[in-house]
Amino acid sequence: MVNGIAQIVILISVIATFLAVYSGILALTRRAETLEAKLRRFTALRVPSKPETGKRNLKHLLTLLGRFAPRRWSEGLDLELIRGDIPLKGGEFLVLQGFLMFLFFLIGFMLTQKIYAGFLFSIGGGILPRLWLNSAQKKKRRKFNNQLADALLVLSNSLRAGFSLLQAMEMVSQEMSNPISGEFHFTLREMTYGTSTETALIHLSERVGSDVLDLLVTAMLIQRQAGGNLAEVLQNIHATIQDRLRIQQEIKTLTAQGRMSGYIIAALPFGIAAVLSVLNPSYLSVLFTNRIGWAMLAGGLISQFIGFLIIRKIITIEV
Repeated sequence: MVNGIAQIVILISVIATFLAVYSGILALTRRAETLEAKLRRFTALRVPSKPETGKRNLKHLLTLLGRFAPRRWSEGLDLELIRGDIPLKGGEFLVLQGFLMFLFFLIGFMLTQKIYAGFLFSIGGGILPRLWLNSAQKKKRRKFNNQLADALLVLSNSLRAGFSLLQAMEMVSQEMSNPISGEFHFTLREMTYGTSTETALIHLSERVGSDVLDLLVTAMLIQRQAGGNLAEVLQNIHATIQDRLRIQQEIKTLTAQGRMSGYIIAALPFGIAAVLSVLNPSYLSVLFTNRIGWAMLAGGLISQFIGFLIIRKIITIEV
C-alpha cells in the first residue's frame, strides 16, 4: 500500500514538472520574436532584447544546456525552427526533446514498473516535439501561401504604378498582415543592412520553405538578370497561384469525408476502451497485467498508426 502511494506521489510530481516546463516553453514560443532576433539568425547583428524574467531564465537554461548538443544536429534544426516561427535554437530544441524523453520514461516506468515500457514511453516523448515543430511549420506555410496571391497583386499593381521593387515590397510589408508582412519586412531590413537583393530573396525563400514562394523568388531572380516586364510576370504567377488555391480547396472539400473517416477510425478503439473501462473495469485489466496483453496493445497501436498514415497518404493530393 505504501509503495503504491509512493509511486502515485512520484508520478504526480513528474507530471507536474512536465506541465510546468511545458507551460514555460509554450509561453516562450508565444512571445513575438523581434526583428533584430530574426535578422541575427541571418546577419551579424547583435541587438539586445528584454524578455520577461521568467522567460529569460528559462531561455538562459535552454541555451546553456543546448551548448552540449551535437553541433551537426543543432545546426540542421535551426532553419526548421525558423520556418515554424519557434524562437528556439537547434540545441535548445534538442534539450527540450531529451527532457521530454526522460520525463516520459519516468512516467512509463512508474506506471508499469517495467524498463522496456519506460523506453516505449520515452519514444513518444521524443516524437512530440517533432510533431509540434511540423505542425507549426505547416500552419505558417499554409497561412503564407494563402496570403501570397494578394501580395503578388499588390506587388504587380505597385510596379505598374511606377514604384521600384523595394518600394513595392515595402507596400506589402505595410498593408498586409503576418506572416507575409513580417517576412517581407525582414527581407527589406536585410537589404538595408547591406545584404544583396538576390541573397535576401533566397533567405526569404529559405525562411518560409514554400514551393509557391520558390516560384516567385526564382522568377524575380531571373528577371533581375535577364530583364523583362516584372509586373506582367507577377501577374501571371498570381493567376497561377489563384487557380492552384481554388483546386486545392476543391480537393479539400472532396476529401473531407475521407479525412473524417480516418480520424474516427483512429479514435474509435480509444473511445471503446474508455467506455469499457467505465462499464466493466476488469474486462480490460488483463491487457495491462499480462505480457501478451502488452504485446497486443503495442501491436494494436502500431497498426492504428500505420493505418492512419495510409489514409492520410491516400487523401493527400499534391497540386
